[in-house]
Amino acid sequence: MSLAKGFPGGPCLAAQFGLPSGKKPPTETCRLPRTDGQTGSGDSGGNSIMFKKLHSGWKRFEDWANEHDSVPKSTTTQTSQTETGPSAPTQTSTKDHTSNHSDPVSEDTPKPEAYCYTNKSTTSPYKYTPLPSTTKSAIRVLTLLPGRADADIECQLIELDLNNPWTDDDDEEGFEALSYVWGDITETTPIQIDGATVQIGRNLRSALLHLRYQEKPRILWVDAVCINQEDMDERNRQVMLMGDIYTKAARTLVWLGCPCCLLGALNTDRLTYSQGKWLDHLAGIDPLFEAIEILGNEARKLAEEGREVVPKQGEKDEDGTTYDRIKKLKPKWNVIFLENPWWTRIWTLQEIVLAKEARLCMERHELDWDLLCVAIPYYTALGFGDFSEIYAGSKTNSGVEPFNLVNAIRDARQPGSELVTGDVGDELLHYLASSHWRDCKMPQDKIFGLMGLFNEGRDVGIKVDYRLDAEDVYRQATKSLLQQSGNLDALGFCYPYKIPRVTNLPSWIPDWGSVGNLALPLMNDAKGQPRTTHASRGLRSNPRWENNDTTLLLDGHIIDTIAKLGRTQVPPNQDDRNEGSLDHMLNDPAMIAEADSFPDRWEDLDPERPIRHFISAWWKGMRMAVPYVAKAFLEIFGNVVEMRETFLQWDEFVAAELGEPHEDRRAIFRDTITTATPCPLEPSVFDSRFDGWLQAVYSIRKLKKKRIDRYAPKTYTTLAAVTTFVKMEDDDLPEAFATYTTHTSRRRLGITASKRVCLLTKLTEVGDKVALLRGGRVPMILRPKEDGSMQFIGEAYVHGVMDGEAFHEEECIDFRIT
Repeated sequence: MSLAKGFPGGPCLAAQFGLPSGKKPPTETCRLPRTDGQTGSGDSGGNSIMFKKLHSGWKRFEDWANEHDSVPKSTTTQTSQTETGPSAPTQTSTKDHTSNHSDPVSEDTPKPEAYCYTNKSTTSPYKYTPLPSTTKSAIRVLTLLPGRADADIECQLIELDLNNPWTDDDDEEGFEALSYVWGDITETTPIQIDGATVQIGRNLRSALLHLRYQEKPRILWVDAVCINQEDMDERNRQVMLMGDIYTKAARTLVWLGCPCCLLGALNTDRLTYSQGKWLDHLAGIDPLFEAIEILGNEARKLAEEGREVVPKQGEKDEDGTTYDRIKKLKPKWNVIFLENPWWTRIWTLQEIVLAKEARLCMERHELDWDLLCVAIPYYTALGFGDFSEIYAGSKTNSGVEPFNLVNAIRDARQPGSELVTGDVGDELLHYLASSHWRDCKMPQDKIFGLMGLFNEGRDVGIKVDYRLDAEDVYRQATKSLLQQSGNLDALGFCYPYKIPRVTNLPSWIPDWGSVGNLALPLMNDAKGQPRTTHASRGLRSNPRWENNDTTLLLDGHIIDTIAKLGRTQVPPNQDDRNEGSLDHMLNDPAMIAEADSFPDRWEDLDPERPIRHFISAWWKGMRMAVPYVAKAFLEIFGNVVEMRETFLQWDEFVAAELGEPHEDRRAIFRDTITTATPCPLEPSVFDSRFDGWLQAVYSIRKLKKKRIDRYAPKTYTTLAAVTTFVKMEDDDLPEAFATYTTHTSRRRLGITASKRVCLLTKLTEVGDKVALLRGGRVPMILRPKEDGSMQFIGEAYVHGVMDGEAFHEEECIDFRIT
């Protein structure tokens, strides 16, 4: 078996390792090269074993190569190259996932080093012909001409009217739309279009190489090429058409990338930290796609037959149970999800949501989106977990949350649903909230990238115009939200980011382009359901603007003043921490440089004293790593303890302000930190959950009374964290109380002059005003300015006024918010 053929990624990576296609390594096992004339097998020899353990990327390459070198060739039937593309998937067995590891290029074809990086020939730059102005639905599509893997990428651009049916008899199904990540556009590579040269990004080139047929053209719509990016007017018009383009495409091809291409020009003498990480991804593609194929097909079979899932087992066959087969494969879902940039971009959201048929493409693998949709729930039902991260007693987030959010939007957009028939402002806010963490190169795209999601006839009042700066676009979007929704929910996204994407915004305009975590808006309860109470008795807002739309006018009245404040609650992870954070440490250039400088092979060692050199390098690395590891553990423990200390301080703060005994103090404290989120359990059961959670908080009191935190802070942090974990409620407990406290993160507790307990944004100061504004579901915090206007600070939960008890319409006046 050819190692270049067998290694995932084919010749484009095998050639970089110096392994010619069609030839085996010189020995039966993959050996580490040595300089002393001896042979150090990867399967025996102490020093070789140590090197393999220390270098995970090289070890995975060896293990994969050795494993596949001894496996007989597959006997499954291969489909025609011209019918299914460069790597025709097999559909004959659930054991054979949608992939074909055979090289699309024949055995005797030379594999140039530039297999994935550049065309061999270039010409003059391509000049776009303007699209016809007689129709608003004119687009270009890219004809990807056939070619072998070592051939230059050659294409043609043709014009197409989206409103007319596809008339070419040879391409009845129409065009395919490509969904991908642009990547670093400063690193471009040439392709040929109509005999001229166009510069494109490396990730796009990788996609075209892997998706190209050998014997027939393929019709694609690719935004970077089909839109003249230099023509501002054309860009504006084409962006408005993107919704129709992805809706009318025969299918959407989701390009998740090829790790071997993303590795770049791999240096076989020294693998960097990031390259080793991509090698890990490369080795994880095969088992992941095979597992998804098994899970998806079996889930469909059970659904068709109306049978239930058997946990920890699944179906049985000659190879054992499904559970055992998946457990043996050890699928690494982060290859597709957590560490794949496709899920983090704003444009890919509408591209997958609008697709009538979608296929995930990665390296030589292709997978139906619908198959993934049934595979993931089945994986969880078998007992492999739910992808959630447990932190401080609560499930903070899911590893497949991006996937879940995409499907939630697809489900919510069904014809006749409330989302697509209600207020268009609410629909826009739903999309913005669901894509808040998605990023884009231009801040305007955070708004423009969602415009294609609105159905025909639903005018959101936003014009795509790249001549406008981000501040104007965000003002336009927020104004549209407030005008067309009838509520003030959009104000809940105003948050003081550490590094704002757009500066100098009025206080009532959210920085929509920032992707950092924010305090969860209060328009929903702690369980993510729409809030059932309304602080202004369900009245619709009446926003007006003045001073060129920079000043917002709202009706309302002030009911209280902030008198005292508690400490701010930390987030349940390290995302908002300072430069000593875990993420900062793991990306420390000094630590990465040390990891990259570690000797990978015998050739890197001093030939005179190889063992001494190795031990010296190992000891140096350990001395550098130990402080980082210790600091990481202390930070994790410290974050848990700090969260509990904050809750303890809040509880004591409320007790001191309301007085002891106070018959409603515990209920007020509970309702405030849960923002009065309804619980389906019996009140007595929920109260017992609250008591158990409170005991875990109180557990650190004894340590503080002994002043261990003053004399031995590190010991205190460790003991407090352990004590907290021991007394923590069961993570798998249905409706665990900790899951009701999500709104406390990045907020602080406060007491008003009237002794009202409230949960406030972290920027709240003593003297700020509590206002009830017409159309607001919750109270708002305003800060008076010297010119008589108000600065918007944020939303608030104020106990006792959340359902309109203190709102009086006759007392409303105009507030000028700047």
